[in-house]
Amino acid sequence: MAMLLSGLVPVVRSAIEATTHYRGRNLWFSFLGVRLVTLYISHMPWSQLDLDFHCNITENEFCRRVCFDLHFDMSFMMLWNFTFVVFALSVLLMEIFTYQLRHSLWKGHIRQVGPVEINGNISLTEVQEHPLASNDMMINFHKQRSMLAIYMLCVLARAVIEGSFLAVLLLWHLPKVDSSPILCSTLSCPGPYQCLVRASTEKRMSIYTMASISGSIVVFSFFFMIYSCCHYVVLG
Repeated sequence: MAMLLSGLVPVVRSAIEATTHYRGRNLWFSFLGVRLVTLYISHMPWSQLDLDFHCNITENEFCRRVCFDLHFDMSFMMLWNFTFVVFALSVLLMEIFTYQLRHSLWKGHIRQVGPVEINGNISLTEVQEHPLASNDMMINFHKQRSMLAIYMLCVLARAVIEGSFLAVLLLWHLPKVDSSPILCSTLSCPGPYQCLVRASTEKRMSIYTMASISGSIVVFSFFFMIYSCCHYVVLG
């Protein structure tokens, strides 16, 4: 988790210092930051999940661990981290395309202007004074329809990622900590044993917290796509 937090520093720096902007850019980076903070807070109740899993077994630690692995059949936190990384990639993907657009426009202007000779020396003063070299650029989606299509695909990808994550949280992870007794019986540990997860309320609250943020991103993504299509395509 510390690596994710440290890895966000250059991302935030690039968001602040970038010279190419588009509508909604700062908001998506804000969602990315809120998503990471929520993920960090939600990790806390799950940090000692193995110790929080108890069964009515006093003499056999092996069977308790077997029941634990049977109930928690996938690492929750690894899945949460992976989903965040995929969401972050969908945000950074748009940054790659905006950089490529600015680079293409810059190269096109250099070809158009070309080097200027002053006293036999080559000067690029005209090129360097062009707005693309020194000023921030706002992408005009009215003209850059291909960039608009890429942007909408990125937003759609975010909605799909967060919608899938929301479904996993509510339909798969939440029932694992619903405070009901867990019956465990396997070939190696026939039992049956009764198990429970301590601090289940805190764990459920962490899931609700992540679910609320993911749900907000899904709703905002769809409204943003509808607005963008109406504003840039329908109204032109």
